[in-house]
Amino acid sequence: MYGMGIAGSLAACIALASLLAARMVRATRQLQAAASALGAGAAVSVPTSRIREIRTMGEALAAAARQHTAHEVERSRLLVSLREALEQQERALAQAREAGRAKDEFLAVLGHELRNPLSPIVASLDLMDLRDEASSKRERAVLRRQVNHLRRLVDDLLDVSRITSGKLQLELRPVNLADIVRQAVAAFPGQQIALAAPTDVWVLGDDSRLTQVLNNLLSNAARFGGASAQVTLTTTPKHACLAVSDTGVGMSAELLEHVFDPFFQAPQQLARRTGGLGLGLAIVRRIVELHGGRVSAHSAGPGQGSRFDVELPLAQPAHAPADRVAETPAPAQRVLLVDDNEDAAVTSAALLRQIGHDVHVAHSAAEALALGRRHPPAVAILDIGLPDMDGYALAAALREEAGASPLRLVALTGYGQKADVERARAAGFDVHLTKPASADDLRRALAPAVPA
Repeated sequence: MYGMGIAGSLAACIALASLLAARMVRATRQLQAAASALGAGAAVSVPTSRIREIRTMGEALAAAARQHTAHEVERSRLLVSLREALEQQERALAQAREAGRAKDEFLAVLGHELRNPLSPIVASLDLMDLRDEASSKRERAVLRRQVNHLRRLVDDLLDVSRITSGKLQLELRPVNLADIVRQAVAAFPGQQIALAAPTDVWVLGDDSRLTQVLNNLLSNAARFGGASAQVTLTTTPKHACLAVSDTGVGMSAELLEHVFDPFFQAPQQLARRTGGLGLGLAIVRRIVELHGGRVSAHSAGPGQGSRFDVELPLAQPAHAPADRVAETPAPAQRVLLVDDNEDAAVTSAALLRQIGHDVHVAHSAAEALALGRRHPPAVAILDIGLPDMDGYALAAALREEAGASPLRLVALTGYGQKADVERARAAGFDVHLTKPASADDLRRALAPAVPA
């Protein structure tokens, strides 16, 4: 009986222990499944148990699941916000690109529309200069100054756009800065300018852009510097130093801090006698920086004049060019001039006839083709923006009509950006002229030796 009692109690204990172990294993497995669900981001189901340790672990898993869910909600919200921000950024970039494209198109049209009326004015002035009528000499000088001022304003507007968009490019080569300075000073005959410069100062630069720097500084001196100015060119072991000084209105310390900012101007009276757009000095600074130099402004104060210093790195002198044969006047040629602006066409034709050429004028592409068949030209000067066919297509048609006969094509247009010049060359034009073109420009364009 004792043995049977012991065996029965052992069996009962084993059965109870197995039941309790099964419950513990089942709860542990449920905890394991809950932990796996938590790691996978799924819903967490925590088992209920009267075992304190398992109940504590379940509560910890439930708290972790709640925290994880809160973090996931916050993460999802941040991802949505980030996605929306990226979409807004893409839309803003697209709008900026579209605005930039529209701005470039507007500036191209603006340059064309502003240069078109200047073209007949410059041609008329050149024609009057060729006739050299003494009675109109003073009036011609006034008109020439004002036209040059308008041309500088147009060029400044277009240049500042190229500068801000990073499209201003230079063609660097060894140039004699002393020659550029002398030529720039000679282009201001109505202003008293004292020049001190050595014979040769070589820098690596773009001669047209360096001329623009000098012109802007001298124009600034003419507007604000009184009746006289001083231009000095010196050298140090590594730099060419150019100084343009005047005895005019001067500048305060506050103005000196902003004098090179685009569109910045000193306070002026309502009459705005000095004019300008506040772009000239900003363009000067950018061009000088692109040449690897620097420019600075100095003034002792209002009424005590100003001085602008430009430093450019020196370069090795270029090889001396071979002696050129004396230029001879270009022979008379038959010229086809095509321009839908009748005033520009008439004045340019009169100027070319005064030079000695046989000129036929057309105001449309169809008229030009008909004239070309009746009077085959040696040179065709074409406007690009024609009403019935653009100048590029007309150039190709004239080339085809000419066949094997030599035909020199000159683009004379108000579209003067770099892309316009490259497109004209790709279309087969030998020369690209931007309106308004002077008599000298036309002479060079009609000379066979002029490269594209």
